[in-house]
Amino acid sequence: MPMAAEWSPHSDPFGECGSLAPKGCQWQKLLYREVPGVNKVRKMFFTYILKSLKDGSHYYGHSKDVEVRLKNHNNGKVRSTKGKRPWKIHYVEVFDSKSKAYKRELYFKSIDGYNYLKNKDII
Repeated sequence: MPMAAEWSPHSDPFGECGSLAPKGCQWQKLLYREVPGVNKVRKMFFTYILKSLKDGSHYYGHSKDVEVRLKNHNNGKVRSTKGKRPWKIHYVEVFDSKSKAYKRELYFKSIDGYNYLKNKDII
């Protein structure tokens, strides 16, 4: 399964999730999911795009906990995003493995990924 789900502010029935994301955000409900036929819950991994509220630029990353990672970005703990704070979550995709999430991040950072995001009106 390459992608379990995707989220963007345009598809969020609960409203836009920003730097102080409410617990009801749709993407947070995807943190854990039940695996059919197994009584275990699997941890999900995320590829995310943040948007700077300061200058409108984007940052691409992956994480197992998007909420904690967003707080790190907004608290100045990430050198590459410190100067463009505050950030909000712009887009999220969910994966069942860290390697898939990382590969998707690398794709977004490539010229083909940039063109894909532009053509889909994601960025």
